[in-house]
Amino acid sequence: MSLISQILLVLSAALFFFIFYLETLATTSDKTSQTFGMTKADLESKSLNVLMRNQGVYNGFIGLGLLYAAFFSSNGKEVALVFLVNILVVALYGGLTSNKSIILKQGGLPFLALLSLIFL
Repeated sequence: MSLISQILLVLSAALFFFIFYLETLATTSDKTSQTFGMTKADLESKSLNVLMRNQGVYNGFIGLGLLYAAFFSSNGKEVALVFLVNILVVALYGGLTSNKSIILKQGGLPFLALLSLIFL
């Protein structure tokens, strides 16, 4: 795996750790409200809060998977490809069903990482 691919995987992991932070630890913060385009009152809803935290845990594990692929897996390229394709499918789905900006915000760095794995 090239150094550029590793850097892009680390940046993608950092993005998903940030999403984890917003959804799990700072669920009702101003930054979470701004990032997801939701009111603080909506974010304080118990049912939504639980769903956000659950989704945040998934995003944290995606970040861990990307780091595992970049530094620890004996088959890092293959592991990274599985995670990156998963991310891009979810970003496309979110963009089509919720907010078009999700495609670039959530899928931009992983798309570059995917391209680097394929072509470098």
